[in-house]
Amino acid sequence: MSVQHARSSIRRILANGAAAAILLGGVALTAPAPALAQSAYFFPQAAAGDFDPAIPTPEAFLGYPIGTHYTRHDRIVDYLRELARLSDRVTVEEIGRSYEERPLLSMVITSGANQGRIDQIQRAHIAAGDPGGPAATADAPVVVGLFYSVHGNETSSGEAALLTAYYLAAGRSPEVLDWLDKAVVVIDPAQNPDGRDRAANWHNAWKNQPAVSDPLDKEHVEAWPAGRTNHYFTDLNRDWLAVTQKETRAKLEAFHRWRPNIQIDFHEMGAGSTYYFEPSPASMESPLLPRASYEWNVTLARYHAHALDSLGSLYYTRETFDNFSPVYGSTYPDFHGGVGVTVEQASSRGLVQDTANGPLTFPFTIRNQTNVGLATIRGAVAERAGLQAFQRDFFRSAVEQGRRHSSQAFVFGDAADPGLTRQTLDLLLTHHIQVHPLTERVTQNGRAYEPGSAYVVPSAQPQFRLVHSIFDRTPPTKGSVYGSTSYSVALAYGLKSDGLRRVPAHGSAVTEAPVANGGVSGPQDAYAYVVDWRDLNAPRVLAALLRQDVRVRAAFEPLTA
Repeated sequence: MSVQHARSSIRRILANGAAAAILLGGVALTAPAPALAQSAYFFPQAAAGDFDPAIPTPEAFLGYPIGTHYTRHDRIVDYLRELARLSDRVTVEEIGRSYEERPLLSMVITSGANQGRIDQIQRAHIAAGDPGGPAATADAPVVVGLFYSVHGNETSSGEAALLTAYYLAAGRSPEVLDWLDKAVVVIDPAQNPDGRDRAANWHNAWKNQPAVSDPLDKEHVEAWPAGRTNHYFTDLNRDWLAVTQKETRAKLEAFHRWRPNIQIDFHEMGAGSTYYFEPSPASMESPLLPRASYEWNVTLARYHAHALDSLGSLYYTRETFDNFSPVYGSTYPDFHGGVGVTVEQASSRGLVQDTANGPLTFPFTIRNQTNVGLATIRGAVAERAGLQAFQRDFFRSAVEQGRRHSSQAFVFGDAADPGLTRQTLDLLLTHHIQVHPLTERVTQNGRAYEPGSAYVVPSAQPQFRLVHSIFDRTPPTKGSVYGSTSYSVALAYGLKSDGLRRVPAHGSAVTEAPVANGGVSGPQDAYAYVVDWRDLNAPRVLAALLRQDVRVRAAFEPLTA
């Protein structure tokens, strides 16, 4: 991208019409060695006395300057737990394990006083988003989510998580103290630890001293399967709606505990690019979301632009990536009244790589990510009252949008496939969607739904926009979309479901999915046993029988039992 092109992009997002200063300098920077030099490099606005010496820098704890080595996940965990041990501002919770048994962490950083009443703050924040609950008080902290390394080989963000946590835990400047008083920062340091370690081990194994900048050097060319995906080669950045992986489930539980007002998803892109932040192109916006959602992207962009201008780093916006589908970590928050943002840093994919803009170094990519994260907190604190009001209005408008929808409710459930019915119910509860058991027989489009095997999801509820995303057809796009253009879970899974013009009779809201109990119907000494293959869990039954060396045959003709 040319400098003129980048300038024109920024001019379009600044409401006051001021042109952003974009400089070419600062791309080819080498990693500073001393700890003091590292702080000056990564935090150029900080003064020498701004940090508590009792809190170790990442370099002091790890034994190497950040940006000279790829930090393994276990060392990230060790450092963050050390911060929690030393600082009353920091708590770290293990919220689950990856498939390769690496800890999944949720880190909360705020003032010591806020930590002393953190449960009260959390409950009040969630209640303030309820259209029928009390509004946020004037002193209620804003909640900022910083989510890193969903793609494991987009590695600058994991290092930035360390630096950001240090800055907040050790910072003593008036600005940092103000942030900690007025914000709760929720950090997920590595959404995909298995992929991250796969990438870190590759880069550390093939790096050289001095570093080799040739893009074709083995350090820069990961072998398959690389580190983008998790253990089962799933792209976790596209799993927020379907929730097929255990890492996603753990992350969603932490997300719904806080529902951040702003959430940043840190990514990387090709080495030949610069830095991207939202707003996204108008063609890639969802018609399900209110216009104000995207206007907040413009507001936050000013803070990101200022941070990168201060570093002299190139950037662009409004040209690529989307804010359309709730399958993404940067858009799922938009469906919960937050401001979700994708940021993308050109990746060095190694310690240094030659690009059209000059040598791109690992420390340089980390510095950009770190300062954009800090700028996000700065913007959230400055815009706190507006963000809190927007989240409350978002859920209120969702109820109204659902009330006006052509389908007043959705019904689902199949007596012949209780496995898929139960899995869908569990998915709805994971997304905090209101769902009720059906208590009257309903027939729609020639399909019958019976009490005991079917459920009702009303449209007039705060989570209507996710209800629509799961049961209804994906809304039309305004043009080309970067990624997923269709995401209806019910249609994708072949779930028996229908929209209804009225809400049928139903019971109290379901709070947990029933336990799946297997068993045998009929006499125990039967000649043979039949498994109904329509059930989602039938393949599991088959696998269990084969493990026990039971002889199993397939029926090719209809039969009645």
